Amino acid sequence: MKRFAIILACALLGGCATVTVSREGATMVNIENSGWYLLNFIPIASGNPARPNSCTTRLFSKTVTLENNVKMLDKVIREEGAAAVRDINSFTIDEHVLLILLKRHAYHTSAQLLMKEDMEETKAEGVSTILPKEF
Repeated sequence: MKRFAIILACALLGGCATVTVSREGATMVNIENSGWYLLNFIPIASGNPARPNSCTTRLFSKTVTLENNVKMLDKVIREEGAAAVRDINSFTIDEHVLLILLKRHAYHTSAQLLMKEDMEETKAEGVSTILPKEF
């Protein structure tokens, strides 16, 4: 029982939403939102997509969704001043603890941000891009 209490305490502190931007070579963004679920469907703690990279957790809320990852990506696009996005990739990872009792669910999204100067090269290469909503 003591082990279960420790795992539950970690789960309550463990929901996390992070956004990482790398500007080496190309501008790449990596987004991860994770949460803990009881019996595979009852959310215990999830990352707060409104405040990524902070130590905030949303209790009893299911925030680990593709929609929230896209909202965080849209915010990064605006903050970085990107003209377009390409190579968007999203996937999920599930990690089970104590068989089916406790599960950590994570949603990952990554993309390359194209700045205005990158757009000239992209058009010349004939690569498809996705423009942000305001374009």
